[in-house]
Amino acid sequence: MFQMHGRYGSRPETNPAGLGVAASFGSSATAKISVDASLAGRIIGKGGVNSKQICRMTGAKFSIRDHESDPNLRNIELEGTIDQIEQASRMVRELIQSVTTSAAPPMKNTSSSVTSNYKTKICENFTKSSCTFGEKCHFAHGAEELRKSGP
Repeated sequence: MFQMHGRYGSRPETNPAGLGVAASFGSSATAKISVDASLAGRIIGKGGVNSKQICRMTGAKFSIRDHESDPNLRNIELEGTIDQIEQASRMVRELIQSVTTSAAPPMKNTSSSVTSNYKTKICENFTKSSCTFGEKCHFAHGAEELRKSGP
């Protein structure tokens, strides 16, 4: 379960006289995404690998804090420009989807259909420099990783 608060908190900055809108370009904004507390560790990743990657790729600051009223939730707080936050929140949503899917109970008879497609297609997110799975991605990160499909 996750909730994204649909507003960006903007920190007002004073504009020097005569500079108008251009002076506010890149002003700082914040966003908060509430997630189930049990997912927080997997979202951060071992040694902070996931949160560090999001920061490195987007330039946004990333932190996880206690939810203000629900002890079963944690808040992912993002800070940066609106563009940085939009990119970071997209990566966080993909990561949440990934960890909630992997947290599902194992399916019976997970035969070759899962493994036979492993690394048989190029990762679309990798081509956009936004794949958050790294070496754990089931898609190929380049032609050298591509495999032929089939058993």
